[in-house]
Amino acid sequence: MLDLFYRYFADLSSDDWTVLNGYIKDKKEAFGFDSLCLVDEDAMYYDGEMSFSLLSNREVTTTLLTDRQSIILDNMFSAEGRLIFLIPIEKQVVGGKTVCALGVVYNSRNLFDMLNIQAFDGELRMYIIHQDGVALFRTSQENILTGYNIINSLGEAEFKRGSLDSFRNNIRGGRQELMTVQLENREYYLNHTPVEVNDWQLVTMVPVNVVSGRLMRSTMITFLCLFVVGTLIVLAFILLYSDSTRKVLKAEEAARKAAESANESKSRFLSNMSHDIRTPMNAIIGMTRIAQDHIEEPVKVKDCLKKIDLSGRLLVGLINDILDMSKIESGKMSLNNDTASLVELMQNLVSITQPTVFRKNQIFNIRLHDIRHESLIFDSLRLNQVMINLLGNAVKFTPEGGSISLDVTEEAAEDEKLVHLVFKVADTGIGISREFQKNLFTSFTRERDSKIDKIEGSGLGLAITKMIVTMMGGTITVESEPGRGSVFTVEMDFPVAGAPEEMSLPAIHVLVADDDPDTCRSAAGYLRELGARADAAYGGREAVKMVKEAVSDGDDYHIIFLDWRMPDLEGTDTAREIREVVGDDVPILIISAYDWNGIEVEAGEAGINGFIQKPFFKSTLYHNIQKYYLRCDLEQPKEELERNALSGKRLLLVDDNEINLEIAQEMLSYTGAVVETARDGQEAVKHFRNSPVGYYAMIFMDIQMPVMNGYEATRAIRQMERADAGQVLIFAMTADAFADDIELAKRVGMDAHFAKPLDMSAMLKEIRKIRG
Repeated sequence: MLDLFYRYFADLSSDDWTVLNGYIKDKKEAFGFDSLCLVDEDAMYYDGEMSFSLLSNREVTTTLLTDRQSIILDNMFSAEGRLIFLIPIEKQVVGGKTVCALGVVYNSRNLFDMLNIQAFDGELRMYIIHQDGVALFRTSQENILTGYNIINSLGEAEFKRGSLDSFRNNIRGGRQELMTVQLENREYYLNHTPVEVNDWQLVTMVPVNVVSGRLMRSTMITFLCLFVVGTLIVLAFILLYSDSTRKVLKAEEAARKAAESANESKSRFLSNMSHDIRTPMNAIIGMTRIAQDHIEEPVKVKDCLKKIDLSGRLLVGLINDILDMSKIESGKMSLNNDTASLVELMQNLVSITQPTVFRKNQIFNIRLHDIRHESLIFDSLRLNQVMINLLGNAVKFTPEGGSISLDVTEEAAEDEKLVHLVFKVADTGIGISREFQKNLFTSFTRERDSKIDKIEGSGLGLAITKMIVTMMGGTITVESEPGRGSVFTVEMDFPVAGAPEEMSLPAIHVLVADDDPDTCRSAAGYLRELGARADAAYGGREAVKMVKEAVSDGDDYHIIFLDWRMPDLEGTDTAREIREVVGDDVPILIISAYDWNGIEVEAGEAGINGFIQKPFFKSTLYHNIQKYYLRCDLEQPKEELERNALSGKRLLLVDDNEINLEIAQEMLSYTGAVVETARDGQEAVKHFRNSPVGYYAMIFMDIQMPVMNGYEATRAIRQMERADAGQVLIFAMTADAFADDIELAKRVGMDAHFAKPLDMSAMLKEIRKIRG
C-alpha cells in the first residue's frame, strides 16, 4: 500500500501537502488507516495535524534514515493502540521540507476490523501487548480487560489454572502455558504467544463454555492451532514486506547492529562530555587554588578570576546544550515570543563573541543590509542561542588571524505584517567535508580530524541550532569546503512589533570612514534617510584627504565616524591627523566590533570623543549624533544608573541556598535597595503577611525550595486579602530557565522571570519596563 502511495508521491509536480493529502483522503476508507505521515531528513514527523521530533529514536535515525529499512513504531502517541508503518523513500520536497520516509498511522480498531476475526462465535478477545503488559491494540469487540496494562488488569481475575506471576514470568521468559481465569462470573481460557516483532506478545482469551464440550486432546490441539493461525494473520499484516524468513533474519540483524550503534553513540557521547565538562571544571578548581595562593597579588588574582569566569560560562553552555536537547526531543520546549529588539540582540552577540575573537587576533565584522524594522516579535533567548552557537563555532574552528563575519539582511516577506531576515555567518576556518555535511546536524556527532580533535565540544550545538530554527519556522543551510571556511545561512520570518521610531536630522554634513564597503554604504544610506548629507571614505588616508578638501571648500563636516581597524591608517592615527585640520570642535567617534575598554585611553589621547559598537543601526547613528553633535543626550552612565536604580526600595529576597542568597543580596544592595531575606517560601509568606501594607516594593523568589516552593509562595501571597497582595512585584529568580518555566511563573502571578546566573543589567531593564 505504501509503495503504491509512494509511486503517486514521486510523480507529484507540486510540493504542496494538500495535493497529496487530497489523494490520500480518497484512499482512507478503502485502506482503513488514520492518517498519512512523513519524516524529513532531520527526523521530524509530520502528519498534517501535528509534528514532533523523532531524533531521540535510534530506530528512526539509524534503521529508517541511515540503513534505509522499513520500520514499525508503536510508542509515539500517548493514545493506546496506534502504530506507525514507515518506509524509506528517495528525497522529495513537500511543503518546503525534504522528506526521506513515507508512512501511515493505524489504530487497533481499524486493524482488527480488517482482520475480521469471528472465531468462537465472535467472542474471541485478542490483544497485542509489550512484555511489560502495556497494550498496543486490541480487538474491536467489547473487551473485559479495558485497562492500559493487560497484565495488571488480570490482577482482578481468579486463576483456576496457573497464576498471574506465572503468566508474567512466562511472557518474559518466552514460555507458553494454557491457563484458565474467572472474570465477572465467567471462566476464560488464557494463552499467549510471541509475535516476533520487537517484544510484542499476542494474548488471547475465549470463554470456556464457547469451546466445544469435548475438552479432549484433539480439541485442545485445534484450539492451539487457531491461536497460531491468528498469530500468523497478524504477522502477515505486520510483516507486509517480508516474503521470506531470510528478510526477517536480516531485519533482526539490522536491529542488532542498530542497538550496537546506539550503545556506541551513547558511550562516545559520555566520553566526549566527560572530557568537555572536566576541562572547564579543572580550570575552575585550579585557578581557585592559584588565586588562594597569591591572594596578596591583585593582578594575579584578577587574571585567575577572569579565567574562572570564562570556564564557568563554558560549563554553563555545555550543560545548557544537554538540557536543551532533552527538552526539544521530549517535546517540552516551547517558544516565548515577545516584542524584542534586534539592536539588543546584535549588541549581545558582539559582547559575547569579541573576547575570544580578540584573544585569537581574528578579524571580526558584523554588517547590516536594508534593516528597516528594529523592533520585532520573536523569542530573543532562542534566536540569541542560535547565533551564539554559529558564531562560537566560527571562532572555534577558525585559526588565529582568520576572519569571521555576520551579515544580517532584511527582505520583504509575502505577508506585509512580517519581515524576512537572512543571517549569514561566514568564516575562513578549516571548513567541513562534503561527506560530514550530511550528518552535520545530527546529535553527538563531530568530524574526526586531527585539526579538531583537541577543540572542545559536545557535538550538540548544531543539532540544537537546527531544531530551534525549525521550531521558529526557519531554515538553516551550510556551504563549506575543507580549508576554505564555511557559510551558515539562517532565514526566518518575524512579525513586526510596531511602526519604526520617528527620527530625523538637520542637513548636517557627516563622514563615515571604513575599509569595509558594505558598512560604509549601509551607514551612509541610513544617514541620508535621516536627512543628513553623508560621504563615505574607504580607508584612513582617504578620510584625511576628504576632511582637508571639505575644510578647503568651506563645507566642513559636522561629525565624523572612523573605523578602529583600517589597513592603511588605523582609526586612532586617522583621528590625530584629522584633529590637526579641524581642531577640537568636530566630534570624532570610533566605530568597531571590538571592546572599547582596550582602546579607550589611546582614543582619548588621539582626540576621539566617543565609541559606537558595530553593527550600527539607523537608531544607533541617530542617537549618537543627538548625543555628540546636538548635545541632546541626558543618559546617565550605566554604572550610575545601576547603583541608584532601586534606591530607597525595600526588597524581600527568598532563596534556600546560602551562596546564592549572598550573591543576590550583594547585587541587589548595589542598586541602593534595602534587602531583607527569607530561606524558604513559607518564611517569605510569613514575612509578607506580618509586614505593613506597601512595606515591600518587590519580592525576588527562588523556585526550588523546601517546605514551600516559589510557585506555592507566590500563589499564597497573591490570594491574601490585603491591598498590596496583587500589586507587589514578584520576580522568579531561578535556574529553571526554559520557556515553559517562564510561562508557569507568569501563570502563578509572577511579574517576570530572571534566570541564574543573574544578569543585573537585564534585570533592571525588565524592572524599568514593568514599572513604566
